[in-house]
Order: sequence, then structure tokens, then C-alpha cells
Amino acid sequence: MRIIDAHIHVGCNRDTKYYSEVELWRDLREAGAQGAVIFAFPEDIYRITDSIEARLRANEYVLEVAGKSPDLYPFYFVWNDYLIPENLDRYVGVKWHRHYDEPRYDYDDPRCGRFLDEIRRLRMPVLLEEEFEETRRFILENPDIDVIIPHMGKLNGGYERMRAFYRMDNVYFDTSMAPLEAIKRCLNAIGPERVIFGSDVSGTSQPFYNFPKVELEKIRRLNLPRRELELILSGNIERIISKK
Repeated sequence: MRIIDAHIHVGCNRDTKYYSEVELWRDLREAGAQGAVIFAFPEDIYRITDSIEARLRANEYVLEVAGKSPDLYPFYFVWNDYLIPENLDRYVGVKWHRHYDEPRYDYDDPRCGRFLDEIRRLRMPVLLEEEFEETRRFILENPDIDVIIPHMGKLNGGYERMRAFYRMDNVYFDTSMAPLEAIKRCLNAIGPERVIFGSDVSGTSQPFYNFPKVELEKIRRLNLPRRELELILSGNIERIISKK
């Protein structure tokens, strides 16, 4: 069965956060996975280094790693300056990320509108990690963009508040680091067609429980039919990406 881990950070800067191509493939192979969606660390985008040059360099590393395998899917990590690189079309999706205590994205900034227009033109899905009100605004104002909510919504307002998006066909949920009960509730509400496997492994300093092998075992404990597993483990994410 084909397995794509749809939530993995990579980076090559030991002064910020480090998870290399070698470590990526080590952990994917241990899980029996064939590939992954990869993107930069927030530490390389704004948390530790915060410059255009650093952002470009971190995103370029993602492309460099992905360029060596057709089973690695690069997402572009956009920050609140909405920088549009000349090679945006080489990415297959967008990582949009902040926590409640971090600098904000200005959704009324004209640069935001231009960036969203590029996303639409390139038909890119967005892995959106934001506060609840911002998540709701993004989804309601962009019904033509596929949105993936990470962690079953834990950091987007909590698992229960995600019910607001269950009926929206363009909203998907990834399983990374979510408890089994939250995944079960989501599956019971929306079915397997909008649930996506991810681990959020992000460096050897992280707790063991979010390595792909461990997160995958959690999905297997659901005892789902093979067809549903195939959708969750690779079919859904690759279908979204193939729209590009």
C-alpha cells in the first residue's frame, strides 16, 4: 500500500533547526512510506532567522531535496511579507503557519491578495495553521482553494471547533500528532475522503511519538477497510496535488 507522509519539515541549518534529507529517508523507510510532503521550518522562516534571504534559502532547500525524488512533494512556506519567488510554480502547495503569540498575517494587505491569486492560478492547496478566526476567514473568503488543517485542528482552535468546516468539501484534515479519538470523530463525521495522514516529524530533538512509524501505527489501529486506508495514506493528498 502506498504511503505518503503529508506533514514533514526539513532544514539544513544547525543553528536553527535541522532535519536533513538523510534523516527524512531513514524515517520514511522505517515506516514503510514511499514519500512525503515537505516544507521548511518556521525557525528558518521567521522564528530565529527573519529575512528575505533566509526565507528564500530555506524554501530552496525544500526544492533541492524534493528534486531528487518524484515521491517528495515540496510546499512553499509563505510568511507575512507574501514574497512570491520566481519559481513558485515548482512547488505543489503552500505552507501557511503561525501560532497565537506570533506575528500576524495581514489579510487586508494587497500583497496577500496577489499571493492568493497566484495560489489560485497554480491550483495549489494550502496547509493552513492559524488561529480559529483567521482560519474561518481564510476558508470562507477562499472557497476555491483546497485547505488542509493540520493536527485535526488542535492549533486552529481545537478539535471541537473544526465541526464548523466539516461540510466544506474543500477543507481537509491531517492526522499529525492528533489523538486517536479526534481522528475517529472526524472520520465518523466526514468519511475518509478528506482525511490525510501526516506525522509532523521535525528533527531528532522532537518527542518520539510523532515519527512517521509511530503516527502510522495509530492510523492502523483504526482497523479501516483497505480502500479507506488507501485514501488516507496517500490517495487524498496525491489527488489534491494532481489538480495543479
